Amino acid sequence: MSRWSTLLIDHASLGLLPKVPTAEVMRHAELVAEAKPKPKQLYERWESQQWSAEAVELERDRRAFDRLLPSDAKESLSESIATFIIGEYTGLDLLAPILTGAPEEQDHLYLGTQIADETRHTRLMLRLGEELLGLDRDPKMMLAQAWALVTPTHRTLSVLETEVVRELLNHPGDYRRWLRAVALFHLVTEGMLALVGQRAIVNALRDAPFLEGVRSSFVAMCRDESRHVSYGLHALRIGVQEGYADDICEIIEQAAPLAMQIGDEGATDDTEEGRTLWRMSRDSLRRQLRLIGVDDMLTQHIVQRAITPSARDQS
Repeated sequence: MSRWSTLLIDHASLGLLPKVPTAEVMRHAELVAEAKPKPKQLYERWESQQWSAEAVELERDRRAFDRLLPSDAKESLSESIATFIIGEYTGLDLLAPILTGAPEEQDHLYLGTQIADETRHTRLMLRLGEELLGLDRDPKMMLAQAWALVTPTHRTLSVLETEVVRELLNHPGDYRRWLRAVALFHLVTEGMLALVGQRAIVNALRDAPFLEGVRSSFVAMCRDESRHVSYGLHALRIGVQEGYADDICEIIEQAAPLAMQIGDEGATDDTEEGRTLWRMSRDSLRRQLRLIGVDDMLTQHIVQRAITPSARDQS
């Protein structure tokens, strides 16, 4: 295929997703977000972008993972997949209160699709854990094994997510708490961590055609994530317009430094790949704050606060 566009990526089948050029995957979510789609439009995109976690072919990938992948690349990919085993299951577990607390019927309708996506992603990650990494096939045992591979900061962020969502669960009609949960879940966890991490894996596999199943998995997840992040930006943009900017920014100020630190802990400081991952997280935060309507001065304050604990100097 000689030319790709956003439209073609949007409607590519699972079998064609590995052939999407990496550069197109890296910019797709921004193109969707810049269009500022509303929940009904995002629902319609979901209808047209279905794929099956069971249909991803992993047998060839398992053989290649064991025999062809260098040990350092194998370790890095294993750690990345472990974070997604935890992250997707956690997302599935925590999203229900956000659905229940949705302020409008269209929000509720869209968020039902996101729960379906998180279910599909969780099933896919469990398959990768078992069939690629050789982890225990029992999800409860696999989650315990995956937790042993993630960083301490990842655990700290997970505790914060649980606290924020538990507050919402106990006050399901509280719009302020709902916006805080959306800011943490959609803007930080998905916009800064999940989407950036998925892209990093796609980019790392650009020269590894023998891992086509893994690549197609993460390209498909990137496409789904573009809807999730765009929905969060839509909801938070309305929240800012309605006077809740301080509440939204306060939880982002807490969580964004953790997200940046997780990126640092998961990358080698002296590699270009590590620097690229760091820049992607920083730029994602800045772009998302702009899209929800946070003023430039406050945006710069939040971004600087997020990157200050980092050892990197690209700011």
